[in-house]
Amino acid sequence: MTGTDAKISSLALAALVILAAACAHTDPYTKETFVMGTKAWVTIAGMREPEAERAADAAFRELYRIESVMSNWRSTSEISRLNAGSNGAPFRVSPELYAIIDSSLFYARATAGVFDVTVRPLVVLWGFEGGEAKKIPTDEEIAQAMSHVGYEKVVLDRAKSTVTLQPGMQIDLAGVAKGYAVDRCVAVLRRLGVRDALVNLGGNIFAMGSAPGEQGWKIGIRDPKGGVETVGSIRLRDQAVATSGNYENFVTVEGKRWGHLIDPRTGRPSSAVLSATVVAPTGLASDALSKLFILGPDAAREAVARLPGVAAVFAVPDGGGISYRTAGDMGGRLQLDGASTAR
Repeated sequence: MTGTDAKISSLALAALVILAAACAHTDPYTKETFVMGTKAWVTIAGMREPEAERAADAAFRELYRIESVMSNWRSTSEISRLNAGSNGAPFRVSPELYAIIDSSLFYARATAGVFDVTVRPLVVLWGFEGGEAKKIPTDEEIAQAMSHVGYEKVVLDRAKSTVTLQPGMQIDLAGVAKGYAVDRCVAVLRRLGVRDALVNLGGNIFAMGSAPGEQGWKIGIRDPKGGVETVGSIRLRDQAVATSGNYENFVTVEGKRWGHLIDPRTGRPSSAVLSATVVAPTGLASDALSKLFILGPDAAREAVARLPGVAAVFAVPDGGGISYRTAGDMGGRLQLDGASTAR
């Protein structure tokens, strides 16, 4: 289903909710924690509870480790040390952090720069980190912040495992860290013999295998206004999904609500699309590519076409309702409740 439009009334595509339930004869094991500023949980099917609990605990330990590497809120994290220590000079980083930054630059190129790990000066300027902005930034303030933004300015040296940031530049991995952490959880679970599980870190989800008695896991598309209603679902097996939208993370400046997804090309929050949900082979890919929100469905289709295994669905304001448009091939995985679809 490529380029599909579907009409639904006043609900918007939003964070993902697990719909799949276990069959009566099997009780999957679920454990929760709080890490990386959000709730995380793992649901494991087809394994006895003691083994499932040990596997979930091992996966959570991996999440805590990744937080210690990638958190901009921790001055001792490796990413914070890079941001403080480069200042125009090569800074040696671990192979893990180097690989994540390298992947981030790949997805920056794949999204025409709308996903950009150097956008932090704009995030701070608009009040999304370290307190709300008291006024709308001036053109001069935006231009000044943008002088320190630009993924193409980051210099990598693979042989020496170094990263060079120009003075004033910083890297913020918030747009990929959760997706990468989900991938690492999945790797831990697989190593411990888990075949069927669902990993969810703040709406970044990976579906391993299938729910009991099902062909995959059914992931609900929830009302972005915070209600419990869903507007549809996506069925996944050994795939990741993530959503970006402005319905929860926003600031109010001078009486107007501004969403947190900033277009690095303009220095201003993007609002033409309500949300973008991306299915991809890995959590890191779905997390990064969900920022195609900023491009919108038409421009995103070209980007998605170049990326194997990637598909997206966008919620776009359309008069009094919402138009749902896809990019890439959903392969029959997408079901919109009460909506007719057209190819």
